[in-house]
This record gives sequence, structure tokens and C-alpha cells, in this order.
Amino acid sequence: MTDLLGSGLLSIVAFVAVISFVVVIHELGHYFAGRIFGVHAEAFSIGFGPTLASWHDKRGTLWRIAGLPLGGYVRFLGDANAASAPDHKTLESLRAGRDDADRVYHFKPVWQRALIVLAGPAANFLLAVALFAALGMVRGDVTIEPRIGEIVEGSPADEAGFQSGDLLVSIDGQRVGSFTDLTQAVMTRAGTTMRFTVDRGGRELVLEAAPRREMRPDGLGGTRAFGFLGVGLSPDAELTRHRFGPVEAVGHGVARTADISATIVDYMARLVTFRASIEHINGPLGIATTAGQIANTAIAAPDVQDPGSYDVGAALLRLATSLLLLAGLLSVAIGLMNLLPIPVLDGGHLVYYAYEAVAKHPPSPAVQSAGLKAGLALILGLMVVATWNDLSYLVGLLS
Repeated sequence: MTDLLGSGLLSIVAFVAVISFVVVIHELGHYFAGRIFGVHAEAFSIGFGPTLASWHDKRGTLWRIAGLPLGGYVRFLGDANAASAPDHKTLESLRAGRDDADRVYHFKPVWQRALIVLAGPAANFLLAVALFAALGMVRGDVTIEPRIGEIVEGSPADEAGFQSGDLLVSIDGQRVGSFTDLTQAVMTRAGTTMRFTVDRGGRELVLEAAPRREMRPDGLGGTRAFGFLGVGLSPDAELTRHRFGPVEAVGHGVARTADISATIVDYMARLVTFRASIEHINGPLGIATTAGQIANTAIAAPDVQDPGSYDVGAALLRLATSLLLLAGLLSVAIGLMNLLPIPVLDGGHLVYYAYEAVAKHPPSPAVQSAGLKAGLALILGLMVVATWNDLSYLVGLLS
């Protein structure tokens, strides 16, 4: 029981630390961009719900730490809520008074408001670059040669004509640099025909295969539905580890962030065109579960050099690097998610501002209100799907 409680406590702490860190950085992006353009921030909240601690800074901004540490928000002067919906009654009063009009977010030129909105996702991408760069310097990057080993009999790879010893060159025209690229490409493409270019004895061949859906171990103690191709890694595959210098690490961070962004955008595109399954959508519960699994795995792992001993320092280093990696992945995902053209999200605001820039006036309050309701309904629908997926995974994990 003590072990279970300790494991659960570590999971909660890991989740709160990662999600709060990523979301607060996002909101700080909005906050500092607003300051650059002279917008007054009335409140900056770390978390939601009841206030645990609060203080005012010299600019009059209320900083608060709330009881539900599941993110945060910045509320600018003239905002009705944390989603930055305009408070029309307050805005009319401010417009008439004129004293604070130059500090109101909604009175700023449309290009300034768009940059303030973009600053949130931009902060997430910059955070991801920084985290991946730091990890590249601390633990380096391992590249596994994409050389095929065992072929599972009767698998899609077997039927497509893969052979042991094939060197994977590209997938759907995209160059492959590591065996990990194959795993990630196949993971969410069950039932989708893919083109694989392989080098076989110096001759390039194109093979077509459609991974099939299978429940497979996820490496964290549970099972998930993955696309299964049926190839293993060759024991002769070369492994190279490269640790980056400070300048080179930045390039590595940018490339890593770009690769993850491309993977997420590709999944989103296939999702809206009904070519991908919604079972890969996860929510806060799923993130919390993953954070806990990563944290507990990092802490519980024995010393590699001496499996019979336990190195506390090494365990803490594993924990820190694992959670920073998760924070980097989540930061990219949150940055991209907020750019979706859905009212309530940053992308929805950008759609309104694009309309305003063309029409020379903002959408009517009725249109904005209807968009807000539609956006909330869509987000709630996605949350229902995500929560169902998360609970299904937890049931399998605990059974």
C-alpha cells in the first residue's frame, strides 16, 4: 500500500509540474507580448479555482496561485474571462473614459493583437527548442540504423516483400534517418497503405504495405492500439550517439521541434479527413498517466552498471531528463493545438482578426458569442473522446 501511495503521489507531482510549466510558459508569452505593446494585464493566474496566494506587482497586475494547478491564464484589461472574450460593457465604459483606452487589449491595432495571440504558441515552440537543445547537450541523441531484421510471418511487411537485411531509405517520400522514424510513422497509420523505399544489396526497391491495428505494449506498462508492420530491428544495425555542443544543440532543438510538429500536423490532417482513428486522442487524464508512468519508471530503474545497486543521483537525473522530454513534446502539442481555428483557442482569435483586417471591423458581438459557444462545444466533445480513451487505457492498465 505504501508503494502504491508513493507511486501515485509521484505521478500527481510529475503531471502537475509538467503541465503547469508548459501552460505557464504559454501564458507568459501572451503576457510579455502584451507588455511590449502597452497592454495592461489585470491578472496572471497559475492554476484555476480558489486562490491560495496572491500579490500585486508595481504595474497593478494581480499574480495568483490557485488551488487547481492544471495550467493558468492571463486576463488583460477589457477581457470578460480567461479566454479573452471581450467584456463589451467594460469596453464601452473604458472607451468613454479614455483614461485607460491606450492600455486596453481590444483597442489595440489588429496586427498588435494578432502578435500578442501568436506569442503564446511561439513561446511553446521556443520552449520546446530550448528543452530539446538542452537534452541534446546533456544526454545526446541516439541514431539507430534503419536496417530490417526479423520479419513476422503473415504480417503486412511479410506480405509486402520485406526481407531481413533491407535498409530503409524513405517512407512516403520522406527520408528515414533512424529506425525510430519507422516506428513513429507506422504508429498511427493502421489501415493506411504506405510506400517504403528500401536499399537491398545496393538496389532501391519500393514496397507497399498497410500496417494493421494491434494492441501492443507501449513500453510504460500498458498496451495501446498501434499500427503494426511486422519488422524487427537487425542485430547488425549500427547505433551512434552524438552529444551536441551549444550552437549545434540549437539546430538539433529546431529540427526536433519541426519533426514533432510535422508528425502532429500530419495526424491532425488525417483525422479531419477521416483517415486516422480518434483513439489516439488523449486528454489531461492520459497526460497525467503518462507522466506518472515515465516518472515511476525513471525512479525505479536499477543502476545500469550494477543492477544490484541503486544510484539516487542517477535516478533523479533520469527523472529530470524524462520529464523535460515530455514537457518538450507537450509544449509542441499545446502550441499547435492553440493554433487550431477554433473560437476559444488562439487560432480562433486569429480568424476573427483576419476577418477584421479584411472587413475593417470586427465580427458582431452575436457572431463572436455564437462562435464562442460552438468552440466550447467542440472542445468539450474532444474532451469527452479524450477522456474515454484515457479511461479505456487505465482500465487495461489496472486489469
